[in-house]
Amino acid sequence: MSLIDTLKKHPLVIVLLMLLSISCLAIASAAPIMTSIAHPGRMWIMQLAYYLVGGVMILLIFRSGMETIYKHIKPIYWIFMALLLGLAVDHFVYTRTMHHVVPGATYVNGSTCWYNLKVFSFQPSEFMKIIMVMYLAQMTKAFNENITVRTRDTDIQYVIEVLKISIPPALLVFLENDTGVIMIMMCACFFILISSGMNGRWFIFLFAAVGIIVVLMSLLFLYHNEIFTKIISGHRLDRIYGWLDPEGTTANQGMQLWFSMISYGTASWFGHGFGATVMAFPEAHTDFIFAIIATDFGFIGAIITIATICLFDIVLLRIGLRSENERDKHFTMGILGCLLFQQVWNIGMILGLLPITGITLPLISYGGSSLLSYLLALGIFVDMDYHNKISNYNTHM
Repeated sequence: MSLIDTLKKHPLVIVLLMLLSISCLAIASAAPIMTSIAHPGRMWIMQLAYYLVGGVMILLIFRSGMETIYKHIKPIYWIFMALLLGLAVDHFVYTRTMHHVVPGATYVNGSTCWYNLKVFSFQPSEFMKIIMVMYLAQMTKAFNENITVRTRDTDIQYVIEVLKISIPPALLVFLENDTGVIMIMMCACFFILISSGMNGRWFIFLFAAVGIIVVLMSLLFLYHNEIFTKIISGHRLDRIYGWLDPEGTTANQGMQLWFSMISYGTASWFGHGFGATVMAFPEAHTDFIFAIIATDFGFIGAIITIATICLFDIVLLRIGLRSENERDKHFTMGILGCLLFQQVWNIGMILGLLPITGITLPLISYGGSSLLSYLLALGIFVDMDYHNKISNYNTHM
């Protein structure tokens, strides 16, 4: 069987293995500049271990069926809401008293997003975005089945139902001071709204509102900076200055972006080579993993990575569109919303086109919770693909 035939038969598995290879290679190549981490050379092995755990998780979901998860999605949602509430409460108390009140809650870089369970760390918000998408997909299908005609009133009613599910976790994540995950959640909601069958005029209004907000904030930044700094302050404001003038702020907030730009900007077609050290910058194995790929493997390595990411997204979209279950289509749109937002934003911020927000590159950046959450979603896609093939076989019998 040729590679093309194998790719046609098992495209998701093949592309996932390609992403695994790129991820482990890039993390291993980043080891020389990961000076603040003990045993950085072992990080790629940890990433491989996370992939193996995720593979077992995918197998378990496939064996038990995605219906098992959907059947219990409400209690799962509320369990993770309780976990997020614990972190939000701890963040509120810790930032005022410097004392933790929730066991395991960890304060890192201005945010309280993690439970440190000694053996491993766990970030509930990463899993919540997948759980939220599943809950919204199920609700959207049920809502559409109960209406005969789409009207303005039904659209408003549907949006209210979406907000009931999405706003509570987003608010708690906001209270943890984790802006990146909130944006991912909102993008997932937007993609599900598009797939729900709502009138397209609502999206025109939405784009117009977002455009007006961006223009107003830009004008405030340029001409009334004192007002702008009251709206956006602290760490978020530092990131904006570091994005707009990385060279001028190299001594603090702009250092990470400027040093990475110098590194990959001199990499040419094939890069500086595996494990090269041009300029050291923080978070090389997580937020800035694409900078490592572009630095060490050059323009060719960056293009191969982007092509693999695009192929992965296309494979997921293809699986979702082939499903006869409306819920699967909404789920696919929600997950693609998460992925596309992270992919575009992460690569955009590495290139200096978007502000640095701590958003990682899915399935390539190092990280247990982020990786395992998406592998959870891939378990649903594997089961979905299996049912698609059964349906297609029965159709042609």
